[in-house]
Amino acid sequence: MLLGDLTGRYATGSYSRLGSDGRTVVARQDREGVASHGHRITAAIACHVARARGTVDELIRLLLHPDHEGGRHARHIALRSGQARALDYVRRVWASASAVVAGTRVLDSRHDAYEVLAALRDRIETTPWRGERGRTALRVLRAHLNFAETAGGPLHHASERQTAEEAGISRTTLRVVYETVLKPGGGWLRRLRVGHGRKGSSWYLDHGSAGGRRGGASLSRFWTTQYPPTWHLRSGPPLRRPQRPTSTPPSSPA
Repeated sequence: MLLGDLTGRYATGSYSRLGSDGRTVVARQDREGVASHGHRITAAIACHVARARGTVDELIRLLLHPDHEGGRHARHIALRSGQARALDYVRRVWASASAVVAGTRVLDSRHDAYEVLAALRDRIETTPWRGERGRTALRVLRAHLNFAETAGGPLHHASERQTAEEAGISRTTLRVVYETVLKPGGGWLRRLRVGHGRKGSSWYLDHGSAGGRRGGASLSRFWTTQYPPTWHLRSGPPLRRPQRPTSTPPSSPA
């Protein structure tokens, strides 16, 4: 990771965002995309250091070392806004990464992953799902559980069409359930990346809003290393917009 994002793993989703309708993908401004990409790399490195029981001082030395491409984002903040601002940014990222890794359950094998999914299925099945819409949401979660078991862990990929077919419902009904009951982005189901074209979305099954992050053991090692938890790590400095924009900048994502 210190060599940078050599495979482009963290670039996906950095240069685009969901539109106001929650379904279409729109491009971010170049500078905003670069900052988001750099922040993801920084967060991933922080998670690695925290897992290795490193310290914040070690993280700072790694990021600010001129030969480490992975620290470009932190060094750019130092150059643009000063060393103190960069150090404050790194410390905030470190605090968030440390908290997340402290509540991480390491999945050493596929068997461990299946145990996690079995416990999750049991919890989903025993949760009260009221009304027709609730019962439909249960069918959708069962579909995602099936995809996760095939993938070998909570992280899995599924398109809207695949999920609707697996759940035995229409795509219109699926969208309604996502928007009104499951609300991907929190609780049982998290949409990490929005699919487009022939590529399905990336999803992560969690233990629900009642016991997910507060329970402290629901996240997998794969989650914190490959996809840093950016909802905890959005602590970077605000981006500076050009003084004389040539057009009205797009609104910030909700």
